Amino acid sequence: MTRVAGVLLAAHGAGTLLVDPLRQRARRMQAHGFAPGLPHAVLVPLLELAAGTAMTRTGAPALFGAAAATALGAVRTGADLDDRTRTAGTVAAAGLTAVGAGAVITATRGRARSGFLVVIGAVVAFELVRRRRVLHAT
Repeated sequence: MTRVAGVLLAAHGAGTLLVDPLRQRARRMQAHGFAPGLPHAVLVPLLELAAGTAMTRTGAPALFGAAAATALGAVRTGADLDDRTRTAGTVAAAGLTAVGAGAVITATRGRARSGFLVVIGAVVAFELVRRRRVLHAT
C-alpha cells in the first residue's frame, strides 16, 4: 500500500510540474493562503516527487518519504477543511495522510516513533497557522 501511494504521489508531483503552468499554480497557491505563492508552487510538487519516490524504497528513505507524505497530506486536508472546500483531492490527501502515518508508525518504535510524529505534527501545525495568518491579514 505504501509503495502504491508513493508511486501515485510521485506521479502527481511530476504531472503537476509538467502540465500545470507555474504562474497559474503560484496564483492559486497564494489565493489559498500559501504566500508567497511561487516557492510553494515549485517546492510542493518537487517534495511530492521526492517523497513519493522515497516511499517506494526501503529503510530510511521510505521512512522519511512517508513522514513528508504524511505532512503534505495533512496540510492539504487541514487547509481544505478550513476553507470548507472538500473535493476528491481532500479525500486523496486524507488517504495519503493515513497511509503515510501508518508507514511511519510501523517503521519506527519507542522514542523514534514519538519523535517522528511530533515533528510531523509541528510541521503541519506551523503551515496551517501560517496560512491562516496570511488569509486573515489580507
